[in-house]
Amino acid sequence: MPFPSVKRTYQNIQRLKDIANVLIKHGFGSLIDQLNLQHYISLGKRMIPFKKYELEREVHTVPERLRLAFEELGPTFIKLGQVLSSRPDLIPQDFAEEFRKLQDAVPPFSASEAKRHIEDELHAPLDKIFSSFDDVPSAAASIAQVHNVTLLTGERVIVKVQRPGLREKLTSDISILFYLASLIEKYLPHGKVYNPAGIVEEFSKTIKRELNFNLEGSNAAKFKENFEGDGTVYIPKVFWEYTTNDILTMERIEGIPIHEIKKIEEAGHDKKIIAKNGVNAFLKQILEFGLFHADPHPGNFLIMQDGRIGIVDFGIVGRADEDVMESLANTFLSIIDLDYDRLVSEYIRLGLLNEDIDIKAFKSDLRDLIEPYYGKALKQIQAGKVLSEILHLAINYKARVPNDLILLGKTLITIEGLARALDPDILILEEAKPFAMELIKKRLSPTYQIAKAYRTLSDLSDIIKDIPGQLSYVLKKVMKDKLKIEFVHSGLDRLIRDMDKSSNRLSFALIISAIVVGSSIIMLSGKGPLLFGFPMLGVIGYIVAGLLGLWLVISILRSGRL
Repeated sequence: MPFPSVKRTYQNIQRLKDIANVLIKHGFGSLIDQLNLQHYISLGKRMIPFKKYELEREVHTVPERLRLAFEELGPTFIKLGQVLSSRPDLIPQDFAEEFRKLQDAVPPFSASEAKRHIEDELHAPLDKIFSSFDDVPSAAASIAQVHNVTLLTGERVIVKVQRPGLREKLTSDISILFYLASLIEKYLPHGKVYNPAGIVEEFSKTIKRELNFNLEGSNAAKFKENFEGDGTVYIPKVFWEYTTNDILTMERIEGIPIHEIKKIEEAGHDKKIIAKNGVNAFLKQILEFGLFHADPHPGNFLIMQDGRIGIVDFGIVGRADEDVMESLANTFLSIIDLDYDRLVSEYIRLGLLNEDIDIKAFKSDLRDLIEPYYGKALKQIQAGKVLSEILHLAINYKARVPNDLILLGKTLITIEGLARALDPDILILEEAKPFAMELIKKRLSPTYQIAKAYRTLSDLSDIIKDIPGQLSYVLKKVMKDKLKIEFVHSGLDRLIRDMDKSSNRLSFALIISAIVVGSSIIMLSGKGPLLFGFPMLGVIGYIVAGLLGLWLVISILRSGRL
């Protein structure tokens, strides 16, 4: 985001002055000096040497002082710190740990503002939508606050209302953050190492997703669909007719926050069952659904009167594709078996480790990390802690660890802590084992392998279809002298022949693969005339594919080129 937008507006300049003065207050005067921001400092503070402010802050560490500055600077910086707390690959670990202490509690805005905003968004007077509206919010945070409401139809709901004017303020602050990032890269010796512009870019995308309440409603609807028929978990319904980008209306569910153990006991609930149900619900999310709740604040998990766990607040979710889900299953099994060789294989298979990484050294460090757990009972092994340690090790080796995987490690630690507070004897890895084994079993099934082969063939088909277009593009470039290639005439004929042979073999291999897939589908169907107890067409297809495959292998071997 360009800096001119900052310079053009008086409000942004005033905001930049506020930021500079707060940083001075918390002992970052030398940073202001390095970034050449002295002209944004108030005259009184310019008269006092920066070192005085540094000395006044000696009682706090640098991460602590930055966290205090973020708290004073308000919602945007609090959210920035919270996002960074889950990204130890972007910032040093001591900063990430300190930013986890950032609290999102802020004073609520007035009920009249909330009502006006709802009416503007829903284009109707409040009394035409709700029969009652609780003026005192049940929760308030930097982005929104929640009011208890009753619809005209009698349903008890909650309305999440975004703070009026928040988008404009966030847009202004993010433009300033981009400007500060450019100054850090320009003036600080190692500024580019931490990629500040990239950090702000990622934060900008994250906060935009969190500001979209339609997206949060969609997440909630997906979770409700995933847990349909599950008697241990309840997901509230979204009322789409009363939901916009700034307003979210959902079914109101009531219960005891999962961390209030004494109240849970007094209500007569079995803590061990709740712990088991909670862990299994999370394992289903990551190993079956590939979509998990990534904001495991205790207040987001409510123990309902019938013992079910009600889950709320779907603003932050993580995703795991099929490869990541399979890798997680293997990771859990590897931790159970303390098999670091398999763990290394998983990182390589997922492409997390760069080619430049010293695999031997990584494996040695992983062995040092895992071996202390040998001989320990599963009860003594914290799955979340081990997974996070492995991820941090990979990060130290400059591995490309996806944000969702880091988010998963952080979430697992919190879920495990909540579960063990309810039942100290719960074995997270034992609970994970059947889910992991079932996922691996599904991946090895003929049906899945056939579907995977079909997708691979489809991808190969797309690639082949694109080749003529790509060749045409290259030839046009050559004709226009935009791309100069010198050919040796004697080698050109050979190149064409080799390309012709290769394309023929590839086409032949695709035909064989198609016959195998088709025959497998026929075999699974079990229909048609039988031969040796199997569908005749399927058997014939396998025989034909086998003969053609053998012929292809022989021709390749004869050519002398594997």
